[in-house]
Amino acid sequence: MQFHCKNCRFPFKPASGMKLLGAICPKCEHPLNLSVADRMFGKYEMLEVLGVGGYGTVFKAQELNNSLLFTLKLLRKADVSRADQVHLLRQIQSSRQMNHASVVAAHDFGQEGDYWYLISDYVEGLPLNEWVKRFNPAPYKSLHLCALIGDALQHIHDQQLIHRDLKPGNIIIDEQQHPHIIDFGLCTSKRDSHLMTIERYRAAREAIKKAKSGRKKFILGTPGYAAPEQLVGESLSAKPASDIYSLGVVLYELLANQKPANRLSRLMNRRNLVSRLNSYHLDPADTKKITQLCLSACSAKASKRPPSALAFATACRSISDPKT
Repeated sequence: MQFHCKNCRFPFKPASGMKLLGAICPKCEHPLNLSVADRMFGKYEMLEVLGVGGYGTVFKAQELNNSLLFTLKLLRKADVSRADQVHLLRQIQSSRQMNHASVVAAHDFGQEGDYWYLISDYVEGLPLNEWVKRFNPAPYKSLHLCALIGDALQHIHDQQLIHRDLKPGNIIIDEQQHPHIIDFGLCTSKRDSHLMTIERYRAAREAIKKAKSGRKKFILGTPGYAAPEQLVGESLSAKPASDIYSLGVVLYELLANQKPANRLSRLMNRRNLVSRLNSYHLDPADTKKITQLCLSACSAKASKRPPSALAFATACRSISDPKT
């Protein structure tokens, strides 16, 4: 998505965080003076850029003649294959089954001009990684927050869906300090046979493409948060336990102020976490329980992780509830 400065006609792509009303040209530094018509996409008025990446551009948007706010994701048609289109449509059909206060599922997907668009409800708040920098939560608060995320993740798994890209950037914390899981772009469904057929086709296509180019395997998920079974390049190997691994990394990072290192020993990860927890002068029994929970959730072996997201949430609450 490009805009043009009305002063110097410089074409530019908006940067993350840019408010389109009152924005300044990055070249001539004059006000862009974008009209409502300039900021319209279909029936949606684009207000602010929430994120920019390889996945496309995400805007905070408002439907014309409606006060409701939405999240609008734009993907260039040239970057979305036919299989990807069907995949996204079926993901939305699956995600519509979800009904949880902490799950923000997409509910509309279509084509307009040179773009495919994805519409979901808008949540006012900060991504978890930004929220942490601002509020620096104590360990018990972090545990309480991850318990709520675990509840939402259990709801997703109850619909036989797997998120596959749980990370701080995909968790929004609202003004009431309540988490919301967003971005189901990599979500898959174990009970939708048609979706799984498409998924197998996409995986095979990517495998052939990578083999021809000599590049590394195609990975679905975010390195550092994706479970080991996702990092081997086999997207179909993701399971509910894969999401639990990602949530374990999120909790570890909240508590230790760094992600667990996959290539270092379990002992090193334990030392880093315990050292950080000791700085809060917690009850030694709580430090032990928290450490065990984090290391089990981040285990390379899925069988050693908590058996469900609910079990993870329950374990978090057993430590945090008496203290929060």
